[in-house]
Amino acid sequence: MSNIDKFTEVIANGYTTKGDSFVLGAAMLDEQHIVKNLLVKAPLRTLNRHGLIAGATGTGKTKTIQGIAESLSNKGISVFLMDIKGDLSGIAEAGDCNPKIDERHEKVGIAWEPHYLPVEMLSLSKKGCAPSCYRQRIWTSAFFQNSRPQ
Repeated sequence: MSNIDKFTEVIANGYTTKGDSFVLGAAMLDEQHIVKNLLVKAPLRTLNRHGLIAGATGTGKTKTIQGIAESLSNKGISVFLMDIKGDLSGIAEAGDCNPKIDERHEKVGIAWEPHYLPVEMLSLSKKGCAPSCYRQRIWTSAFFQNSRPQ
């Protein structure tokens, strides 16, 4: 059995799920060995656990979070994201097609079509907030004593 066959078998067995799931991405042994339609999936029932997405600058952390949020929203699941730098706000608008992105999606076997997602912007300060942004007030005492200041 070749390395690519072993890889395909391990990924296919490891990411077969019971019940509804969403696609995290495509499994690739390396850039030369991309197995089309070999998808890495996460079961929806596991989303009540903690997760961590970590990596160096430019490794795809933001795109991973964006992809997860888009997948969940497409399944009708509300997502709450803290976006301090504004990197994720673009999901409120449909993206543009790009030949490089189209080629990548064709290679891995994941369909992609630009579309917007329902978004509500929340802000603690209203500073730099769009007119449709809702101002949120929080009290730190509420986190510790479950009470608001008088």
